Amino acid sequence: MASGDVVTPPEGGPVVLIDIGDRVLFENEHLRVWELVLEPGEVQDWHLHHNPYLIVVIEEGHNRMEFLDGSEPRRMHETVGNIVFRAPGTVHKLTNEGSTRYRNRLIELKDLGENLAGGGTMSEPENLSEPGAYSGAAPDCGRVEEQDGLARFREILLDVDDLEWVDKSLAGLAQKMLWRDDASGASIALVRFKPGAGVPSRHAHASNQFMYCLSGRYTYLPTGITLTPGSFYWNPKGSLHGPTRAEEESILLEFYDGPHYPTQPDWYSSPEDAR
Repeated sequence: MASGDVVTPPEGGPVVLIDIGDRVLFENEHLRVWELVLEPGEVQDWHLHHNPYLIVVIEEGHNRMEFLDGSEPRRMHETVGNIVFRAPGTVHKLTNEGSTRYRNRLIELKDLGENLAGGGTMSEPENLSEPGAYSGAAPDCGRVEEQDGLARFREILLDVDDLEWVDKSLAGLAQKMLWRDDASGASIALVRFKPGAGVPSRHAHASNQFMYCLSGRYTYLPTGITLTPGSFYWNPKGSLHGPTRAEEESILLEFYDGPHYPTQPDWYSSPEDAR
């Protein structure tokens, strides 16, 4: 189902679904990035997610999520910088109950959703003791059942403030791993560069690299491209880029749709750091 499709709830008349965001900011075969803005009291009407997705909060909000199947409504205080990972579920709508504007970036992971129509599967998460639970390791996303022809997934919420920064063997670089698929090498992480730190030499990746800048100034020296808060950066698989430097402490949300490097770069002394 997509925008304009009609669903019929157990009680009441037909409901026409709308898009999951206001506008698409970026899309390729792997990702789709939406912007959603809700003014105080505004409602994002009934909609359905077909792909696992991340929400990056740009402007905080006090929101209420209601579900078409009659489940108990959920109230959420979403603060700036929060990152929420969710998987497809039931038809729902969102209301901004706060007194200020709410804004986010919603990043659909097509390779874990609609692209699986070609026969792909996802494994059951081993590190979750119950739906919605998080054990502290980078979680996997697992299909748990199908109902009415629609996949139902566990929903995973991370409070990134509860995760420790882990230093990598490149001086000045640390990360918080949010999700990793060991089979494909794909991953999502927060990375932090201290002022003056960066990748020291020109290099290429073994998969597509995507980065969203949450804070700071992070520069690709040969081209002068500088990521600042709100910047989205895509470097295609095999494309040479770098070296880089953080002009100030910089925090980036970084995605890879496969393995990070063809071989271990010489600036890492640990193979684990090159994953």
